[in-house]
Amino acid sequence: MGDRVMTTAAAAAPRLDPRVARSRAAVLTATVQLLIERGIAGATVEAVAARSGVAKTTIYRQWPDQPSLVLDAFSSLLAAQEPPDTGTLREDLLQMLRGLAAALTTSPAAALMPALIDAAERQPAYRALHHREAEARHSSLRTVLGRGIERGELPPGTEVDLLVDLLAGPLFHRRWVSDRVLDDHFATAVVDTVLLGTHRSPHSNPRTGGPRC
Repeated sequence: MGDRVMTTAAAAAPRLDPRVARSRAAVLTATVQLLIERGIAGATVEAVAARSGVAKTTIYRQWPDQPSLVLDAFSSLLAAQEPPDTGTLREDLLQMLRGLAAALTTSPAAALMPALIDAAERQPAYRALHHREAEARHSSLRTVLGRGIERGELPPGTEVDLLVDLLAGPLFHRRWVSDRVLDDHFATAVVDTVLLGTHRSPHSNPRTGGPRC
């Protein structure tokens, strides 16, 4: 039954014209190259057209402006991470943060992140783009944390947004500020430290804090 539904859905989905698909791929590849070489300011539509060989009019038919093109270029490098469900909050978080650590050290998208953050500070269009990208990145983490609250692995009333910052923040700090090793060991330490803190009240004895998840 499931296979028939998927086959039907696939057949019903509109197919992209091969010529459009080729030009789109060429434009996105050129945009990524220019972002790496020149930053966002240098990845203009004119420069992308010259690098890709695709006419500006064709580019504008698919992307209304440079920010939307840049967003798609970033998205083409980022594989969507589905929220894992291993059965325990700790294992879910370990999978996610280890994956984030690997992405921040090996993905081409990571090299572009500082340029996006800099542009977000200067231009409203890029600020909105950056916030959408960050929201998409954090959505899976919020899902995992919400599930942990439902299963009783986190205390009721846990501030999910705060935990997102406490979990992801150290990895970004280590990647771009402290310049120290960012690996599975560090990601594991972050997860365990944050989870241990969620089970301690402000007045609890640090030697007898709540159990780890």
